[in-house]
Amino acid sequence: MTLPGGGSRPADPRSPARFFPVRFSKPTIDPRAFVLAASACLVACAARAPEPAPVVAIPGGAPAVVAVGDPDPKGTASSPRLHPWVWETDEPRARARAAREGVPLVVHLSAAWSAASIAMAREVWSDPRIQLQRMPIVALRIDLTEETPDAELWAARYGASSVPTTVVLDAEGREVARLSGPCTVEEVLAAIRKAAADP
Repeated sequence: MTLPGGGSRPADPRSPARFFPVRFSKPTIDPRAFVLAASACLVACAARAPEPAPVVAIPGGAPAVVAVGDPDPKGTASSPRLHPWVWETDEPRARARAAREGVPLVVHLSAAWSAASIAMAREVWSDPRIQLQRMPIVALRIDLTEETPDAELWAARYGASSVPTTVVLDAEGREVARLSGPCTVEEVLAAIRKAAADP
């Protein structure tokens, strides 16, 4: 009887089973094939997936600046220039700049302890329609997180009965719109358009 691998044992079932050693030939490896396979493994292991595009996070408490180029390099009238949204934190300087440039002033009173303020920072102020809006404005963020006399003064000055409150003033400093509590991107843009159109 022939065993797998080429060995054999006697056919007589009464005779003790004896196995004969099987001899295998030593495998030969072509050195060129080995080097080629090893090189292919190294190249495959070293290859990395392309890096993902960077994600820019705009934290709620820091000034948000988005640098945007004009989509039309000639800057023709058919393609108005984009105005990146930059938060001012100094109220007198923001008011003076809005008056000097003759543009609306958006005043946003918020606090770190207000869930609605945090939601607006994520969903409204970081929205591309706000960040890349085409109307020139000055944006002022007033932080009411700390219960200080200054915070009470700012809340009283802008009549903030709730946090957040967004007040939009025209270029003359007159209140055009007031958004108490959380608001949407559409509401903010409508208030800015109203302030820009106000004579």
